[in-house]
Amino acid sequence: MKKSRILISAVCGLLAMAPVGVLANPLTDANDSAYIEKTVRPDAEKAAKEAATLTRLAPYVNQDLHPVDAKATSEAVALYRYLHAVGKSGQVIYGHENDVHHKMFRPENGSESDTKDVTGALAGVVGFDSLSFTGDELRLDDSDWNMGIRYVERMAEKTAKAAEEGSIITLSMHLPNFDRVARKAAVTGEVDYSSYSPHILEGNVAHRILPGGNLNSVYNQYLDLVADYGLRMQEKGIPVIFRPLHEHNGYWFWWGVKSTSAKDFQKLWEYTVTYLRDQKGVHNFLYAYSPNGPFQNEQEYFTHYPGDAWVDIYGIDTYDDDQTGSYYLNLDKSLELIQGLAEKHGKVLALTEAGVRQGGSLAITGNKDKQWFSKVSAICAKHQAAYFMTWSNFEKLPHNFFAPYMVSKTKGHEMVNDFVNFYNEDTSLFADGLVDYRPLGR
Repeated sequence: MKKSRILISAVCGLLAMAPVGVLANPLTDANDSAYIEKTVRPDAEKAAKEAATLTRLAPYVNQDLHPVDAKATSEAVALYRYLHAVGKSGQVIYGHENDVHHKMFRPENGSESDTKDVTGALAGVVGFDSLSFTGDELRLDDSDWNMGIRYVERMAEKTAKAAEEGSIITLSMHLPNFDRVARKAAVTGEVDYSSYSPHILEGNVAHRILPGGNLNSVYNQYLDLVADYGLRMQEKGIPVIFRPLHEHNGYWFWWGVKSTSAKDFQKLWEYTVTYLRDQKGVHNFLYAYSPNGPFQNEQEYFTHYPGDAWVDIYGIDTYDDDQTGSYYLNLDKSLELIQGLAEKHGKVLALTEAGVRQGGSLAITGNKDKQWFSKVSAICAKHQAAYFMTWSNFEKLPHNFFAPYMVSKTKGHEMVNDFVNFYNEDTSLFADGLVDYRPLGR
């Protein structure tokens, strides 16, 4: 996801819709006319009956399927086989980035999750990003610091809680520009990875963080944070879908095609995996490749591809930017292409990042297609994609949320009823529809 930049004009536009003399603010006012009554109820009992149990998935389980890490934990092996079987079964797991620690709205008596507020269950896949390891997407208060709690530790706690509720975990990395990090450290004497800078393309960063480069040590220290998180999860028996260097075929990140050669990208991918796996002993990661779509052919999809020995999951990141309906056609064609490649190469398929960007994200009102989630899920099911994940809801920011939310026990975003209908569908899976898949790793 390209980091959203919230413009003051967006807020002014929302306020301008209010009648003269009335300062309406749907970002803070649960009684705002933008919100509707929730009339459709999530059917948890139905979800339990339709759960992706091992008995139901048995005909689709491939016990010969193994991750690329020869020393992968039994839990990672089990998750890989489970995802593959879910996709083959025609069901689709719904995912949401930052589902347990960022919310668009915090109603009284609400949960830690917008998804859970609406449906009663967490997303089936919960995404986290390494931005939280450096304080960019996570805050600690003074008492946390005084007690010795640090970002990785807090993220591990949140991850474990999500996993306890049944969610599958995925981790992405919006990497800082390490040239900027090193320059700042030269002045302050401290390595500080905070402040969003993956969009700064200067510095030939991908080449210089490889072994022999003058930024290799600063990159290794960053990977140590990822390894710390991974090992904490490994100790708890929680596997993680690790999605590094995403959307590399785009121009907006320093590891993208505009700034990084195919040779350097492939070396960087291999080095990242090798460092975590072989030097740090992280063996609970499944590695997801996720270029930006849509795609017309195999050559486009495999731009800078690191190779089958380094990838477990074939993903695609693609957003609906106009809601004209063309998105569904392009998604269908792209997933059909990648489905064939996944079968040919023995990989799992997923829509690793998606969402509506009508002005930046879903709109508070006036969304053109309120059945978007159901339609995307149906296309994923058609092509045996194990899951699709929408991007994050961020606190009270217009045009920076990607899933419906509640503002009280009874009222919510204009798509809440459509989203509950999606939850109630036979093919959709949330955290309460997933089961203990660990026996598949034996």
